[in-house]
Amino acid sequence: MRTKPHTEPDTWRVVTARRHREAVARVRLAERGLETYLPLLRRWPRPPVGLDVGPLFPGYVFVRAGRVHFHQIARTPGVGGLVVFGGEPARLDDAVIDFLRSREEPDGIITPCPLPSGDAVRITDGSWRGLAAILDRRVSARERVL
Repeated sequence: MRTKPHTEPDTWRVVTARRHREAVARVRLAERGLETYLPLLRRWPRPPVGLDVGPLFPGYVFVRAGRVHFHQIARTPGVGGLVVFGGEPARLDDAVIDFLRSREEPDGIITPCPLPSGDAVRITDGSWRGLAAILDRRVSARERVL
C-alpha cells in the first residue's frame, strides 16, 4: 500500500540561529527560497559605540515553512535548528508576524516605546483590555526570549 507524503500548508516557524549569526541564518534560508523574518530593534538609549540596531529576539529567526522543508532548514549554515514543543516544530500564528511588522518604522526597524519606568498605561487591546498598569521597567534582550 502506498501512502502520500504528509503535506501541510507552510506556517511560520521559529529557528535558532548560531550566536550573533541571525542575519547570516536569515540570508541563507532566503537563498533556499524560504520566506524569512528577522525583526530588528533600535537600542534605546543608543550605545556609545557599536551598532544601535540588533535582533528583537537574539538567537532566533522566523521562517515560513512546511514539514517538507525541515531537513533543508536544519542543514542551513548559521541555523541551529527548529524550536520544538512536545516533539513538534513550533508553529507561530500569522497574526504574531503581522503585529511585529506593524510596529516597524519605514526603515524596517522597530523603535522601542519611549515611556519611562513609572508611567501609567492603559491596555487597549487583547484579553487585558481596559486594565490600568504602571510600566515597571524595560526588559533586556535576554528577557525578551525567555
